[in-house]
Amino acid sequence: MALTFRRRIFLWLVAVSAVPAAIAIAASLFSPRIAAPVGGATAWETAVTSWREARDALDVRALSPAARAAVERHSDELSNSVSRARQAQTIRTAFSGILAAVAITLAVLVAGGAIRLAGHLSRQLSRPIEELIAWTGHLMRGEPLPDAPPPRGAPEFEVLRDAFRRMAVELERARAREVEAAALRAFREIARQVAHELKNPLTPMRFAVSKLKERAAPGDLELIEIVDGESARIEQMARDFAELGRLPEGPTAPVDMGELLEELAKSVPDGIRARLERPTGLPMVVAQYEPLRRAFQNLLLNACDACRHRRADAQMPSRPGESAQGEVVLSARAATNGATPSVEVVITDNGMGISPDVLPHIFEPYFTTKAHGTGLGLALVRQTIHDHGGTIAVASEPGRGTTFTVTLPVAPA
Repeated sequence: MALTFRRRIFLWLVAVSAVPAAIAIAASLFSPRIAAPVGGATAWETAVTSWREARDALDVRALSPAARAAVERHSDELSNSVSRARQAQTIRTAFSGILAAVAITLAVLVAGGAIRLAGHLSRQLSRPIEELIAWTGHLMRGEPLPDAPPPRGAPEFEVLRDAFRRMAVELERARAREVEAAALRAFREIARQVAHELKNPLTPMRFAVSKLKERAAPGDLELIEIVDGESARIEQMARDFAELGRLPEGPTAPVDMGELLEELAKSVPDGIRARLERPTGLPMVVAQYEPLRRAFQNLLLNACDACRHRRADAQMPSRPGESAQGEVVLSARAATNGATPSVEVVITDNGMGISPDVLPHIFEPYFTTKAHGTGLGLALVRQTIHDHGGTIAVASEPGRGTTFTVTLPVAPA
């Protein structure tokens, strides 16, 4: 049976910490016994025995007084050495049990501490790693990462968790962008086909309606006007579909977003105030001017429509400190989108606002809340911004207004 990651770490840490400690303790226990024969009492007694045999074999009477005195001093020194050796051996024997108990206690403490330390370190290492392994499964399945408090671990694991969470957010954004891009590619193809199929019968239909106007009786003119108006609306829808299905064409050029917004602010209708905020030294955006101008003009027209509808709605009075006049604020500033130098354009109005259930669908093709809208305006805006490598976001509060934020890279897309 394979051991878990935590158990493997635990065993390795125990081996690394406990085995050297056991070797050191064993060496401390057995080293006195190994070294004892070198200077122990037994060796001294052997030396005394051999000396006595040698002394008995000597004829002490034949020695000089000085020699006899030396022999006696040597005998005394040997006797003293034997006595001290026996005393040392007695003391060692008496304390050997105490030393053994201390050594065993020390061994148990060291082993217990090593095991506890190994368990603590294995938990500190294994739990965060097992958590991150589980997170990879969530990422692969596209599931959100859990918000539970993280298990204890080294501070570096918290950095790794933060990196995982940022990666999960970026992956979710990338998935959403890819799904959106795939849907937009599919709708572009459909839009091209629909525009082609609509244009074929529209030309003879419009020609026939113009002829009928010339020859129609006065009682039929109203009906012909209805046909003419509806055919014109279908023709406009065909042009919108053709534009949605066509990528921006033509060369790119540097575009000053401040000047573009200033030009658009002049086209605001009467009764609505336009306020422009642009810093000096705003970087240029490399883009196709005409598609970009149409996209921002569409956003500005929507903002003006929202202000007009709010002013006409008697049930939505202005709040304290809020202007009763419709106002649109156009601002541009230098920003960064990730690591990419960009220009951020914000268009804010104090109009009707957008309800939360409608807000997620406003960029969908053919979705509209207007009575005579085609639902392609904001879809074209988003397509144009994406074709230039930018992003568009919207925030709205019913009764307070709407804010569109467009970020365009300075470098060519």
